[in-house]
Parts: sequence; C-alpha cells; structure tokens
Amino acid sequence: MSGTTGAEPGSGRVSRDEVIAEIARSATAARPVPHLPPDASGTPPTWADLLFHDPVPQGRTSAVLRQAGDPSQAVLLAVATLHEGLARHFAQLPARARLAWLSERLGIPRRPMEPDSVVAAFTVAPPRRAEPAAGPVVLPSGTELRGGRTPGGAERIYATTDTLTLQGAEISRVMGTLAAADGDWTADRRDPDAPFAPFAGQAAVHRLDIVSDVLAFTGGTATVTVTFPGQDTAGLAGTTWQWSTPDGLATVLPGSPVYDGESVRLVLTGACGPLAVDGEQLTFLRACFDGDAAPTGAFAFETADVRVRMEREAVIPDGGATGNGALDITREFQPFGPTPRRGDSFYLRSEETFGKPLDSLTLTFELLDDSGNGLMAVDYAAPVQQWYAEGLFAKGIDVIGKIPYKEPDPGIQWQRRAGGTWQTFSTAGRKLHGRRTAAVAVGGTPLSDPTEVGGVTGHFVRLFLSSGDFGWEDHLRRIARFAEDVATARSPRAGDLIAPTPPTASRVTIGYRTQSVSVRDLRTRNGHATRRLDLPGPVARPFRQPLDTSAGAHGAVAVGFAGLRPDAVGGLSFHVRVGQAPACASSGRGHDVTWEYWSTADAWQPLHVLDGTKGLRQSGVVRTLLPADWAEGCADQGAATDRWLRLRASTPQLVGEILDIRTDAVTTVCRSAPDPEADGSPSTAPAAGELKGLRRPIPGVKVSNPGAGTPGRAAETDEEYLRRATGVVRHRGRAIQPWDYETLVKDAFPEVAAVRCLPHTGADGCAEPGSVALVVVPRGGERLPLPGVTLAERILARLEPLRSPHARPVVLCPLYEQVGVHARIALAPGVAAAEARESLTAALEARLHPGGSGFAEFGRALYPSSLTVFLEDRPEVDHVRDLRLLPPHTGLPRVGTDACRGLIASAGEHELVLEERL
Repeated sequence: MSGTTGAEPGSGRVSRDEVIAEIARSATAARPVPHLPPDASGTPPTWADLLFHDPVPQGRTSAVLRQAGDPSQAVLLAVATLHEGLARHFAQLPARARLAWLSERLGIPRRPMEPDSVVAAFTVAPPRRAEPAAGPVVLPSGTELRGGRTPGGAERIYATTDTLTLQGAEISRVMGTLAAADGDWTADRRDPDAPFAPFAGQAAVHRLDIVSDVLAFTGGTATVTVTFPGQDTAGLAGTTWQWSTPDGLATVLPGSPVYDGESVRLVLTGACGPLAVDGEQLTFLRACFDGDAAPTGAFAFETADVRVRMEREAVIPDGGATGNGALDITREFQPFGPTPRRGDSFYLRSEETFGKPLDSLTLTFELLDDSGNGLMAVDYAAPVQQWYAEGLFAKGIDVIGKIPYKEPDPGIQWQRRAGGTWQTFSTAGRKLHGRRTAAVAVGGTPLSDPTEVGGVTGHFVRLFLSSGDFGWEDHLRRIARFAEDVATARSPRAGDLIAPTPPTASRVTIGYRTQSVSVRDLRTRNGHATRRLDLPGPVARPFRQPLDTSAGAHGAVAVGFAGLRPDAVGGLSFHVRVGQAPACASSGRGHDVTWEYWSTADAWQPLHVLDGTKGLRQSGVVRTLLPADWAEGCADQGAATDRWLRLRASTPQLVGEILDIRTDAVTTVCRSAPDPEADGSPSTAPAAGELKGLRRPIPGVKVSNPGAGTPGRAAETDEEYLRRATGVVRHRGRAIQPWDYETLVKDAFPEVAAVRCLPHTGADGCAEPGSVALVVVPRGGERLPLPGVTLAERILARLEPLRSPHARPVVLCPLYEQVGVHARIALAPGVAAAEARESLTAALEARLHPGGSGFAEFGRALYPSSLTVFLEDRPEVDHVRDLRLLPPHTGLPRVGTDACRGLIASAGEHELVLEERL
C-alpha cells in the first residue's frame, strides 16, 4: 500500500488518497484507539495521531501518512477505515438481537401499514331531452380516483372498496319521530346544511279532520252536532276543536264543546269555508291535541262512523227572482210581483242552505202593513155580525143584503229542483206572513239541484202560487160589478174599486236543520303520518302514537329518496355523516335497531342493509338492494312522493346528530405508495373536497368527498416495534391486570391520548364486581375530549378475544373539572397587548387541555400557583400581578378532581388583563 497511486478513472474503485482524505475528515480520526494507554497528559491517542503527520507537511493540502511504506501503517489504515462501521454495528447488536428474538424466536408480528381512507360521493348528470334515458352506471370495485397531490407533488390514487351502482337519487327530506309513555315528538330537517337532531323536535300533532260541505256557512252562528254512533265521546274531552275558514283556522272556545253520550255539540261563529290543507281546499271540523298533552282515553277512542248535523237561523239568502227575472231582495220586494196570478213563482237562492240535505226548512217573511192578507183574510162564511165586528163597514164596504164573491184561499207550494223538474215538498198555507216551517225528506241528497233562474245558476227553492192570487181575480170581478152598477143606475159600491195590496216583503230569512249526514271523508294526522279513514266501516282509531311504546321509548329516522327511476334495480348506497354522542350514554348498553322500507302494501317492511353507521351512531356508508315493492310516497311520513327508508330504534338516545347525507357513496382507500419525505404518509388524510375525479373519466359522472378522510397509520418502526413487542412479552396477549388493559388499548389505538383501567367498576361508575371500566381520553382539539361510540365499540371489540371470560369491559368518559382563570399580567417591554392576548390565551388553553402538553394525571389537583409559574415563563410576560380562579373555584387554594376519573380542563372562558410596558 506504499505510494499514493490513485485508481484509474472509471474503474469504480476508490483511490488510496481518497480513503486517506475521507478518514482524516471523518469522526474516525478523532476517535480514540482502543486498548492504547494515554500519553503523558492523560489523553488517549487517536487514529489521527497514529496515522497522519501533524501538522500537514508544507505543500500538501490533505493528510499524509506518517510512514507510507510501513506495512503496519497499511494495517492501521485498514482498521481505521472499518472502525466507524464496526462501532455502529456493535452498538446496534443488542437492539438487533432483541428484534430477532422477538420476531423470529417469539413470532410477534410487526404491525403493517394501514392506508388512509375517504368516502367518495358521485353525481350523475341527467340526460338531455333529446337523448334516451340510459341505464344506471356501475362502478366496479377498485375503480381508481384522483385524490390530488401531496405538498411534495406526489399524486394520490384512491380505489373504491365495493361495487357501486349510481342510481342518481337525491335526499328529499329527513324526519325524526320519538314516542314514549309521556308523549311523542316529531322533527323535520329544514336546513340541509345544519346539524339535525332527529329526536329533538316539537310535540307531535294529532288531529282528526271531519271533511263535509254540510259544515259550510257564511256569517252568523251555527250549531253543529258530531255523532259517533255507539261510541262514548268522553274519550275526546279535552281535545281542541277548530273549524276551517278562508282566512285560517278558528277555534271553539274552551268549555264550549258539550259531550253528550255519543255526540259532541259545537257552536261555530263567523263563517266556515274551504281552507288549503295539503294542497286541497277542504271544509272541515278538526279535533286535535299535542303529543305531550294527550287527553285521557284519546288514543283508545274508536269509531266506525261519524255523522254531522248543522242547525242555522236567520240565514240571509244569496238572491231571489221572479218569472220576470232577478229580484233585489236586499230592499223591499214583491215576491209575486205587483199583480200576482195563479202559477206565478218566487225563486229564492241560497247556496249554503239548498245545496245540503235538509231535515227541516224555515222561511220567515216580514211583510209591510200586513200586506198580502187583504180580503183573503176574511172568512167569507162568517155571519154578517162578524163583519161588523171586524170593522169592514168602517171602510165604506156595503155588504147589507149582499154576499161578496168568494175567492178560494191562495195555495203556496214549496218546490225544489230535482230530476230536471220542480217537485213540491211542502205547502205554506193561506198566509205568507211570519214563519213557515216545512219538514223535508229528500233521501240524504241536496235539497235542490243547481239550475239557472234569471241568468244565475245556483241552488234555488221556489214558492209556487198554485191557487188564488191574493184577491186579484176577486178585485177584477168587483170592478166589473162596479161598472155594471153604474151602467144600470144602481148605487155602486166604492169599495169595489179598492185594489188589493200585493204581498210586499221587507226581509226574508232562512232557518234550517240538516239531516244527520254520514261523513265519507275523514283524515287523520298522527305525527308525520297522514291517512284517510274508510268509514263507515270497521272500527278504527283515529288517534294513535306513531310508534309502539308498549316496550318503552322508540324512535325512528326516515329518509326520503327523490329522483329514483321507476324501473331502478340494483344496489343503493348512501353515506351518513353523524355527530357522535359520547360513549358514556351507551356504555354497557346494546343498540337495537331495524331498517325498514315503505312497501306498496302501505306498510313498513324489514330491509336487510350493511350498516356502516352502526345504527346512526357513527359516520359511515349504508348499503342495500332496491326492494321490488318499494312504494312511491309514504302515508306514515305524510308524503305523496319519493321512496322512503327508516331506521327504527328502541334506544333512540344513542342516535347521534345527522350532519349530512349523500347518495351514491362508497368508501375508498389510498392505493398509491406513501412517500413520507413528500408528506404522503398514510397518517395524512385528504381534506373535504380534495378528490378530483375519476382516473378514467366517465361522461356525466362527477365525484367529490363531502368530508375529510380517515387517517391511516404507517408501518411500525423498529423503536415502536420494540416498545410494543416488549409489552406483549409481559401481557402475552391477555387482558388480566389493569396494566394489560391500558397497554393493549394504547398500542392498538394511536388516537387514544390516555386510558385508565378501573377494576370492578360498572358502566355507571359505581362498584360492580366483574366489570372492568376503561376511562378513555381521545386525542383531538375538543375542549372536553370524550370518546365516541365508534371508538368505544372498537376498543371493546379489540378486548373481546383478549379478556377473561368473567370480565365485562365498559368504556367510560372522564369527569372534567372545568377551570377558568382571571389574571392581571404585566407584559414584557415592547410587547403589544393585542398580540399577547391571543398567544397567552392559546397557551393557557393548551396548558389546561386534557390531551395536550399540560395533560395531568387522573385525580391530580390543580394549584393556582402552578398557572402563575407557567404564565411567567412565557416570553411575552414580565410578571403576573394577580391570578385567581373564576367561579365556582374562586378563592380555593387547590382544585380537586375525582380520584378515579377526574381531569382538569379549560372552562373555555378566561379573563386576561394585560398591561403594556415601554
């Protein structure tokens, strides 16, 4: 190895000079030579002392061997060249031996990499009008999506985990129903961008609408009798009664309804007419109550028939007419004209009255000066003495020795329009003045069919003058006699020239009572459910709770799907993003849920689903097959359109808030190889909206991710493997001791910041032999981090094969003692208060955060002085003038916590008074 000959260029070998220069530059030159005694100063010799001139000879720019031709120098040079690598090798031998022993001899496997995942939601553009509707698009499992690029520029590729049929449906509505022994409630998602709590709505509405045109009236007062044949209406006592008007609903005053056996009598005032209900104009009575204030016996009330009857007085007619045309009855009028003749008719129109099936009808005419009676009021068969008594001589009528012509009494027939003709249904009698009541029996049909009179079409009744003419024929005979008397020189009678007064009315009103009519149109609403009762028929209960509560409280979440093709087949997939409730509420409890669909049989049918939400307790994808008998519309949800699914749960308190629902969704996992140097590690999941589309585009199909992805986990490093595998040697894959439980949970779940095992502790936090409680603090930015139901279930599933058969693990939430701080702080010179406030508040929140740098042990107390020290260590702070805790801890020297589950946490509100200094 003598000389300094270099290697030939391109030979791939390193020259001797290069080796010497590398050793001189490396740490090897300063490394002490093993087993050599130190020099007189006590410093051990280094490789540089043994190999190189010191200083470097003049004319040379790099180290030079002391004795280039000495063979020992060559040996020393070779050993020095290998020393650094040998040192590293021997330093790694213990750890490598442990790795080999744990993996090869004990067979403890390494934990593989877990890729990050994200839910992708697809949309399909509808075909153009000119294009025929194509079949659904099917994306096979493994379809690749572009997931954007990492900060280092590497592209992420994601692949679907399941086959997905794009149905193109949309979520139309989401409704919630909760029923319990003390009432029932409903909720309807109005804002799709706001969190929706399906069981935090308003009291459910229960109502029975009795729809009948018999109830219509305008002005005044009406008495309505509702009859439920064979039933006791006491079960309805306490309900609110309302009626429809064109301006809205009017309410019967409390205490006004009279419940009498099988009938309810109501007094309505003002008007009753059509009102828009569910898109229809209906005239109805309504019995209703709220779900949290149901009258006793309302849900048990049954009926097989409902009948209504109305009574009215002083109804003003809509108009009148004679044979000559329309007649203004709002002022004085002559029903049969100025010269009544037999066969004349007076027509009276009332849409309210004559269009109903009547039991009785009353017409009241108010005549002027008793007009219309005249001579016809005289009993022509009476003796003359009676004429004197009636004062007829005082009128100048000479009847001595004469008997006047006798006119038959006028006959007035009441007629209605039926079968295309006018039919008589009553006779008014001799007089028109006063009240004239007729019994009506027309077989349950309207009293009169619509007809046209005087250019107006409507419901008419006419008074037909069948005989007599109120004295006009007699008047004409008396005029003829007067003329005869004059012509024959007899003494004419002046009274013969007095014309009779035709009937003149100042007012006419109608009173009526309808027949007891069986109602054919009954509509109910119970919560969201709307139905029409088929009555008369089998006994039915108009009021019912939306869900069966015999086994306790029940809840249901219904989802409507719009835009599904009528011939749609295949699978349906949708993603539900849920705000998880803390696991404390469900600790130790099962979640009993059933998925159902509304079938063409107008009933809910069980539906088999793959539920990634675990009963809407966590975010996930729900997959099912489209039922063949899936109905359009759902009476139980009051919807005439859309297809409906629902989740029914006997443990509604375990269902979380619904944040978002997207159809045509599928889970995808990262397929591209991670590049940690380019921030492509599996622990970095895509943010919302980072999916950019299909790697192989399909026309009309778009994709996005509505929420952030789930981080994965990189493969274990040697250090992580040694720490975990060493623990495996101790617990041997069995959860026996508290340390075993804590270690197994922390090793399997990196999202857990801390865990504490409490032996013989139940789900309520109290002593319970055989139960093992795990107090879990998850990582995260929440002020009070609580384990969600998903994490709790994963922990329990992980421990299931590892626990003792006699142990029952449960997950508990920590008990936080929330602390607020008031501090008066003098800032360091030159520090602005606005900037310091933000940084100090953030630092104080981090110090008090259970999962942050200031994490305290379970049961550890907090002393205010420790916060003073913490703040004074901040570079923005010169000193703390005053620090005290806010209520309820004001004045306490220490804040204690629960010895088993207690942790200090920030109350989220701090008062910092900052003083700037120049």
